[in-house]
Amino acid sequence: MKAITDVEIREFKKNWGQTHSEITSNLGMSRKHSESDELLMHDYFWVEADKKWYNKCASLFTEREQEIADHLRSIPQTFIVQ
Repeated sequence: MKAITDVEIREFKKNWGQTHSEITSNLGMSRKHSESDELLMHDYFWVEADKKWYNKCASLFTEREQEIADHLRSIPQTFIVQ
């Protein structure tokens, strides 16, 4: 695997990131963090610095996008949900 660049990460985040309001609305979930965060964490991960959710895995991901998602998930701060 070649090194993931900052440009690739920015592009991934632009294409795949969803705010809490966007994702809960798209999935028909409660916007209350106390009711939705635990359910979202099964298929998504939260990046606190961006205040956005990202898919852990998506059928539309390219192989490279999956590598980027896996990389972002490996950074400890991505697991902080507030």
